[in-house]
Order: sequence, then structure tokens, then C-alpha cells
Amino acid sequence: MKTLIANGLILLYDESGWKTAKKDILISGNRIERIDDALSAEGCKVIDASGELVMPGLINAHTHAYMTIHRNCADDLAFFDWLDKVQKIEDSMTEEDVYWTTLLAIIEMIRSGTTCFVDMTIKSAQEMSGPKSAAAGAVRDSGFRAVISRGLAGTSDSEESLMKYGQAVREMEMFRNESRLSFIHGPHAPYSCMADYLRKLTQSCRDRGIGQTIHLSESLAEMDGMEKEHGMTPIRYVDGLGVFDVPVIAAHCVYATDADLRIMAEKGVSIAICPKSNMKLGNGFAPVKKMMDAGVNVCMGTDGCGSNNSLNMFSEMNAAALVYKGADRQAQDVSAADVLKMATINGAKAIGLEGQLGIIREGATADLILIRLNEPQFIPANNILSGLVYSSNGSETDTMIVDGKVLMEQGKLTSIDETRVFKEIRKMAARLNTSAASDA
Repeated sequence: MKTLIANGLILLYDESGWKTAKKDILISGNRIERIDDALSAEGCKVIDASGELVMPGLINAHTHAYMTIHRNCADDLAFFDWLDKVQKIEDSMTEEDVYWTTLLAIIEMIRSGTTCFVDMTIKSAQEMSGPKSAAAGAVRDSGFRAVISRGLAGTSDSEESLMKYGQAVREMEMFRNESRLSFIHGPHAPYSCMADYLRKLTQSCRDRGIGQTIHLSESLAEMDGMEKEHGMTPIRYVDGLGVFDVPVIAAHCVYATDADLRIMAEKGVSIAICPKSNMKLGNGFAPVKKMMDAGVNVCMGTDGCGSNNSLNMFSEMNAAALVYKGADRQAQDVSAADVLKMATINGAKAIGLEGQLGIIREGATADLILIRLNEPQFIPANNILSGLVYSSNGSETDTMIVDGKVLMEQGKLTSIDETRVFKEIRKMAARLNTSAASDA
């Protein structure tokens, strides 16, 4: 059966920028078949979007979904102290734990308008069925969309690194026929991956026709360490190893220099900014205006709940549109239109699906959200873009469609048992003693 979204205000994008139009949307299979006035509802499931904005689903270009278990348990710590605290919890997590924590992340993302995320996780699924199928299984079972990477560190010949790499490759093969799932490699960072391992992973990307994601230039400690050890910035270092010779999403890049940005623009690297995480960990403010001016594809992520506490991309857009203005003391920097594009169109480009996700047009994949406009924060409706970025909090998300299928309708989830997920997470938190993590 086809789906008709009727009577809605549609958020569209073309070469002139963002605009809205009163149109109907006809969905056939997982594609937008037609956008026009007063389309026939015959033979269709009809979703009445009266009083709502129909817009592309948001794309979270950098997160660690399993870290929902770390929410509110390792706060107000310096970066490497924070890393040590969360690592203690992660060391005790199982494949099944990752499944449930990822489902919790997906619930939060559905309820706040995100339809796709790029994940760096800690376990790879090693079986297709049952609850022990880690992040990939959670995405498959929920009907959501994700690009998954296993976080990898170490050297190319260490037993542990080889084991984790082998598990990651096995997972890719197991889930290769899942249309909403794709995989990339996830070298953690240049300070945790030795040069030989970065070269090995990059060659594996070439062999498999995939990309990779990596944390880069996130903290001053990282910058100082790389300068002392290698005499260059982390970005120059990994470029010299060939990391940027395959598609790359670089997370954070808070301390990217002008020369770094020229390299990244030339190599087609996408940067996933994470403003709230960077502020919370005291890492500073990325040079986002310089990134944009250099021609880098800037997308946006929340990072994990351990360093953000939230996976709400509307909140992240709001932070991005405000903090960089303040950091640069320029009210015109990083506009509402800019950050909305980062969270949609640019995110789609980063994962190789430009023109298919992050945009509403005929032929595109039907990953859509419906936003209630009859809320106090949207009244009066002087400027929809401003409302989405400066006023919305994400709770206005009423209905979500991913790959042509309804995952939430009028606030009710259709593919996940929230009560079961919450129960499993509470049991897990007690077992892992997460409430004591910040006091350990």
C-alpha cells in the first residue's frame, strides 16, 4: 500500500535555499513518488499533516549509541579523566548490553526527529538472531537507519586488535543484505591507533569500497601529544598515512588549523561538529565558519550520551547556531539555514547518500518527520527556519517515516517496545553500577 501525506507544509531545498510549500507527498515503497497539490488518496494509507511541517529526517553524523548507559554518570570531569571513567563501564558491557543501549538511543532519536545515525560502537554482532546482535541488530529490529563502525585501536599485529578487526569484518558480511544498514571502519583516534593499524584499516576500506570515521583534533592534550611525538597536527599526520584517500567523516576537529582545513577540503573529508560535547568536556569551539569558508562539508553529530547526555539533534542545531556566533563575536556566523543544512543535506553527503537522504524531492528515499507547528514555541510563525533552530526542542516530532515505513505515528512508536527497553536498561545500570561511576 502506498502512503499519502496530505495537507502538510513541506520543507524543500533547491539552489536558492530552503523554502516551504503546501503540498501532498505520495510515497511508494521506500521512495517519494510524487509531490503535488491535492493528490488522490485512493488505495493509500493517509497521514493527515494538517498543522504540521513535513521535513527531512535529521542525520546524526557522529555518536556512540551504546553510551546511553553512561548518561549522567561521569559528568564535570576533565577529558582524559572522563575517558577513564566511561572506559570502566564499557569494559564490562556485553554484546547484548550494546543491543539494548542502542535501542534506547534509537527511541530517543525517533522522538526527537533523527532518522539516521553514524555510530562508533564497542561490540560487533557475531550472530544474526536473538538479543545478542549488538548495534546492528538493534537497527535491524527497530526499522531505523544507521552507518555503523566498530571503534578500533592498537596496532596491526596485536592479538586484540586483530580479533576486533575480524569481528567488525564478520559483522559487515552478516548484515550485507540489510538495506538500512551500512558499515565503515572506525579507527578511534591517531593517539590510540598506531600508524601501521591506520594504514591497514585504510587499505581494508579500499578493498571493500567503504569509508571510515575517526576522532581528530578534539582536545589540547591530543594536539600537544601529536606535536611532541610527530611534529605535526593530528590532521596532517593521518593525511600523511593516507587515511584521507578514502571517504572519511572526521569527528570534532576543534583545533583544526587553516592548513588542516585546506587539506580536508581538497581530500573531500566531511567534518562532524559536536558543539555540546566539546563544550561539556571543556575542549573549546571548532572553527566552523572557517570550515565552511574553506569548502569543507560540515555535518553535525551529538557525540554519545556520556559527553552530551542527549541525542537530540534539534538541541544540537540550536547550540551550533548560537555558540559559534558567540565564539567569533559575529552574529551573522553560522545561520539557522546553515545548521539545518548540516543536519540534513550535508549529513547525507557525508555518508554517500547525497540527494537520497536529508532532502524532500521526487525519487528520494522517504525518511521524513512531521513536526507539530501548533505549539507555543512556533507561534507566531514568522520564520519556519528560525523556529526549527532557535525555538524547537524536538518534542514537537509527531510522526516519523524511515525507508517508507512509519516508525512513529502521532507520538506512538510502532516498532519498539519502550517499556521492555526501559526495564532492560534499568537492570543493566544496576548490574554495571553506573550510578557510582562519577564517584569511583
